[in-house]
Amino acid sequence: MSKNSLNKKLPAGREGLGQQIANSYSTDPKAFRRGRLYSIELRPTDWTGRYGGTMKKVRIPFDIKTLPVSLQPYIQTAAVYDSSSSEQAKTLYIEGANQPMFLKITKRDELKREGLMSDYLHGKGLAPKVLAYEQHGDNDYLLTVALQGDDGVSGGHLEDPKRLAAVFGESLRYLHSISAADCPFPNRTAELIQEYRESFMNKTGDIKGFPGGREQALLCLEKLQGTADHDVLLHGDYCLPNLIMRDFQLEGFIDLGYGGIGDLHYDLYWGIWTLRYNLGSDDYQDIFLDHYGRNDFDPERLALWTALTDSI
Repeated sequence: MSKNSLNKKLPAGREGLGQQIANSYSTDPKAFRRGRLYSIELRPTDWTGRYGGTMKKVRIPFDIKTLPVSLQPYIQTAAVYDSSSSEQAKTLYIEGANQPMFLKITKRDELKREGLMSDYLHGKGLAPKVLAYEQHGDNDYLLTVALQGDDGVSGGHLEDPKRLAAVFGESLRYLHSISAADCPFPNRTAELIQEYRESFMNKTGDIKGFPGGREQALLCLEKLQGTADHDVLLHGDYCLPNLIMRDFQLEGFIDLGYGGIGDLHYDLYWGIWTLRYNLGSDDYQDIFLDHYGRNDFDPERLALWTALTDSI
């Protein structure tokens, strides 16, 4: 893991493109070095999990015969609640069976990775147990045991935002400290860079945050390659609704379909994004970064991920 200090400055006239971006991402360059990314944009997204609402539970009638036969016994005597927070996935909370469960239903081939990453992290005590993964017709089905506790935007956690931001930073630091040697998805940074490259190549107009347009954006992408010293076990969608706690004590992580081994700054970006989105303020970013560890990330690299992710 990188040990670059936030207070490190390059000699006058020697700032790289990433440092120029870092300076442009705040009205005060020193504020960025303290971790305050004023221009992270609050924008709608179609990525499952990045929605800010409190998890709902609305009881619904449900015909278990619509499920694969292998899943029906789990739900025969249970009450079913709609707990969806995304248009891309239907999430059902199952109550009254042997144990509370969640059943996620998506289009075919969208949940296999989440199932594998959840099973992998469950083996490390950090994710729910996977009971079943099935494909049936046009759909994927992922059934997991429900972790005890509430997500980061439920259970009163938002009422103590300073404590929440601190635990949020500590939890990410703990995840990133876990050995990822046997992770089933070892190339997450390369996958992200390819996704971003395709996005930029498909853009026809100006690219937000990059006066030099596509060429400058692609140059920034190149700077993110080949730096294994930043690689950690990524969550991949590190937002408050995907952290489960009991009285601010970490129970585990959910919605792991974007995880793998990759650049720690990607998780930091989304951690800062969700704090602003869910708390409606920039006031808690410093607490989050303090408790993650100021010496354990590179502000210039975080600036690059910020600029690139905001522009796609």
